[in-house]
Amino acid sequence: MSLIIKPAKALVTAVALVFVWYGAMAGLFRLSEQAPGALVLFPGRHLSPQELPPGISVLKWNDIFAILASDDAGYVGALYAAGFPLVFPARSSGCLSYRGR
Repeated sequence: MSLIIKPAKALVTAVALVFVWYGAMAGLFRLSEQAPGALVLFPGRHLSPQELPPGISVLKWNDIFAILASDDAGYVGALYAAGFPLVFPARSSGCLSYRGR
């Protein structure tokens, strides 16, 4: 029995750590806004590109994610207020990177 519980416990711990990590990234980004863009998952479930707050530009938009940017201070808060549940930093390198074209 303990042979089954140990892998299951390790999996649950790993999944919890991933959720905590991405939650912390979203929380810190909300406070600092220190990234060249914002990444939102499944954007079509929440808004269309035409419904974005003023001053926010679409760099990339598809069914899976959208990369948004703005020069305005507080744009991450505006994205949350518009209805996006999680807003992540979009960087030009790293695991949440975008490739500007």
